[in-house]
Formats: sequence, structure tokens, C-alpha cells
Amino acid sequence: MGKPAANNEEKPAETITGVERALFIIERLADAEDGLSFTEILNLLDVNKSIAFKLLNTLIAARYVFKDERTGNYCLTYRISNVGMKKMSRSRLLNQSQVILRELADQTGEFVRLAVVEQDHITWVMSILTKKRILQIDPNYSTEISLNTHAAGKAWLATLDPAHARQLLLARGLQRMTPHSIVDIKKFMAELRITAERGYAISYEEHGLGVGAVGAPVLVPPLDHEEPVCVGVVTLAAPVAHMDRKELERCAPKVVATAEKLASVWPHSPVGVFHEEV
Repeated sequence: MGKPAANNEEKPAETITGVERALFIIERLADAEDGLSFTEILNLLDVNKSIAFKLLNTLIAARYVFKDERTGNYCLTYRISNVGMKKMSRSRLLNQSQVILRELADQTGEFVRLAVVEQDHITWVMSILTKKRILQIDPNYSTEISLNTHAAGKAWLATLDPAHARQLLLARGLQRMTPHSIVDIKKFMAELRITAERGYAISYEEHGLGVGAVGAPVLVPPLDHEEPVCVGVVTLAAPVAHMDRKELERCAPKVVATAEKLASVWPHSPVGVFHEEV
């Protein structure tokens, strides 16, 4: 197995290496604005040329990847976007969330996002970019959420059993994105206890210098259990140039209230995550 296997998370006993590598290529291409050359993909996979060619040719045949004749780079087609849009359009999540998130963005004038939790993973699914501010957060974000540096990651982990949260952190690693990132597991677990007590998370220049964020979990009681489950996280991010830590904390009640509004209309399911309409 090449570099995709470097992830320390526990995997099922039986996996198909070729599928893992193909998905790894798709994820890396999604982050590459101008695509990637064959050499770059080869280095990422750490496999021989024959395997890399077969993987790329398979993705091209399936119409998920194309080769830009001008640059020679491999790029994603819109087919992968269409798959994601079909998934989202069939869910009631977008329709129910957009108005509520827009209200928070209009009240604060800041960048608001929604992340969804599914099967021990958290992913961005929506963003609301206000026009009130000249100085704004770049909306071209990755779908990946660093658990120890993002307010969304902290807010979600703080709702989990501490042992489970610790396991996830150790499996995925504590990333040092800036000098302010918390990479010591004991210090981070203490941070999660504080986050759980106050009901929201703060990330202040921990993921990116010059940016602060506050995040609150969307807690929905599943049908078969009394304890609420975190199905998503609402975050508000702002440049620290006009919103310092204290101002972020003053915005926290609004973010918490928005998360509570989302929880009140969130589609319920037996496992506590949003589901597709049937």
C-alpha cells in the first residue's frame, strides 16, 4: 500500500487497495487548483508507474478525471461534484439550514459555516459569506477539518466520551498548523473539558494566523436514546484584526442559539444523523 495507508486510523480487516488509492487521488486533485502532474501523483501514491497509470486511466474511463492537454496535468471533472450535489439536494439539510445560517451571518457580518458529522467524521457542507465586511475569510476552504485546530473539530469532540475523543485524536494526529496550535494531548483534553462545560469551542489563530472562530454543536436526541447526539457544528469565523478573542466569545451565544435552531428542525434518524428523503 502507498501513502494513503499512512493514516493511523483503524481500518476494516478487508479493504481494496486500488479503491483506496483511487479515492486518495480524487481527494488530492480536489485540493489542486490547476490539477497535478503524473510525477506529483506518483510521488503522492509512492507506487510504481504502471499502477499509477492504471489508476488514472480507470478514473478517466469512469469520467471522474481528465487530462488537461494544455498543461499535461490531471484534473477532476464535474462528475464528482454532481455526485455530491445529488447527495445534498436529496437531503432536507440544505433547505432547513440556509435561512438559519444566513440570519447569523447577517447579524454578525461574519463568515458562517456548517459541518456535518457522519460515522466519526466531520465535513464542511455549507458556507454563508456576508457582504458586510471588506476584510473577509477566504471561502475556498478544504472539506477536511483538523480536529485539534478547528473550532468545529473541538466542538464535536467535546460532545464525545473523552476516551473516544482521545482515541480519534491519537489516530488522526494533532496537527501543528500555527505556533498557537495545541498539539499536546493532555492540554488538548483539558481544552475539550472547558469546551464541554461552556457549550462552545474557540479556535484563535490555531488553524490559521489572523483568523479566529467559535463553534457550537448541533445536538439532536436520537429516536432510540435519551442522550443528544452531535450531528453537526455551526461555526463563525472572523479576522482577528476586527474581532479579538473577547469579541468572539461575545458572539458565542448567537452561535449556540443558531445551533439550537438547527437542532429543532434537523431531520431525525435512529442513529442521530441526517438522512435522505425517501
